[in-house]
Amino acid sequence: MKARPFRPFWIVLADGERIEVRHPEWVATAGGRTAVVMEPDDRMHVIDIGLVIELEADSPAPAGRIRAETEEG
Repeated sequence: MKARPFRPFWIVLADGERIEVRHPEWVATAGGRTAVVMEPDDRMHVIDIGLVIELEADSPAPAGRIRAETEEG
């Protein structure tokens, strides 16, 4: 959640449900066993962290080719 730049990710629960975290401000924890994830339409998911089995994230986008100083272009 604190990655810069932030990358959206999915929380996968024990029952197979996947909850997308689209923005770091849309998820809250208080250090206990509960997390709350908000959706753009104001729905919310209250999650027992003990039921989280995986976090999934897409691979970061390539930053582009970096040229070596000795390479001519």
